[in-house]
Amino acid sequence: MKNVYLKSRFQGRPNHSLYRELVEYPPEGYQILAESFEPTKKQQVVYNLEKRFLSIPYLKDVWHETKTLLYMGIQRGSRFECDADIVFASQQLLFADLPWVADFEFANALVGYGDIRLCRSLVKKALASRCCKKILPWSYWAKKTLYRSLDCRSFEEKIEVVHLAVGSKNFVKEKDDDRLRLLFVGSTNLWNVYNFELKGGIEVVEAFFELSKKYDGLELVIRSWVPPEIREKCAKQPDIMIFNSPLSEEALAHLYASSDVFVFPSDTNLGMAILEAMSYELPVVALGVYDVPEAVKDMKTGVLLSPSPKVPYYTWNGEPNYYDRSFLLGIRRSRSWLVKQIVEKTSLLIEECSLRRRIGREARHLVERGNFSIEKRNEKLKRIFDAATHA
Repeated sequence: MKNVYLKSRFQGRPNHSLYRELVEYPPEGYQILAESFEPTKKQQVVYNLEKRFLSIPYLKDVWHETKTLLYMGIQRGSRFECDADIVFASQQLLFADLPWVADFEFANALVGYGDIRLCRSLVKKALASRCCKKILPWSYWAKKTLYRSLDCRSFEEKIEVVHLAVGSKNFVKEKDDDRLRLLFVGSTNLWNVYNFELKGGIEVVEAFFELSKKYDGLELVIRSWVPPEIREKCAKQPDIMIFNSPLSEEALAHLYASSDVFVFPSDTNLGMAILEAMSYELPVVALGVYDVPEAVKDMKTGVLLSPSPKVPYYTWNGEPNYYDRSFLLGIRRSRSWLVKQIVEKTSLLIEECSLRRRIGREARHLVERGNFSIEKRNEKLKRIFDAATHA
């Protein structure tokens, strides 16, 4: 049995929950050693500064660049040692004389979600080094962001897409009542004040108000922190249920399993929420941006909404434009346009039971046997780890 050391993302934060699937279902012949997370004082200073600067609109751009240089300076100067056979660097570069691979959701993740243009030569040198064995973008869109950011010719053969994956669920899709349930799952972190909006929660609520006028027996379940003004509006609608604090794994699993449609018009890239919903045989209503269409195939494994031309979704290298103030303004200006789409596309799934079930089954197959399955992911990782540890 060989050991893979999972090195936590460097920002004063623990490993993201998406790596739980890697720890629980490692490739054959390997075990994943997740580090016991304790941020250093320098890491915590950067994290605390980030929270303060991001709350001040006119300082966000300055901080975005400053953080990049702070991050890379601390990262490069940090000492790192371990006895594992290989290190899995979670969305970061490793500056140590050890074999390592790195994954990333888009290119700027490798520099602490800063501006990769400020340290191109350093990033290229790290990725081209003999110690870097493989570079693992989560999607083909993520791979493109790296090519648009750097001259990748010196390490091109190392780049290989390894999709996110979720474990299959041992359950039979059944309904215990004749009500049709729409589900939205966001963050329960109340400090992340824009999360509900960026995940499309406001549009989901407004669309539900319209849908409930058209259909009887319809309900909406929200597992997320919800802004007070939206929660107040929802309180007037008896068919909306809100869970604004974390649920147990069993309770959350029950929500997924007992729902009929996952409505998630998020302005962010593909995450675990969509794949988790698919594993519970739910058709997904999602926005066709970034890498979402790689998993949500329109009218096959889900239903795609068209992105608004009023929203500047992409930056110079094709990454999410989260730091531009016009991004959030564009989302707000196009809200009614997106709500109309959600109502139209969700109505199809409400009215056509056979379509809803077919799409749900296709979605489940994608995460149980397809490119987003543990099986496919582990086939790739085993080959990658074997090559890296035998070199």
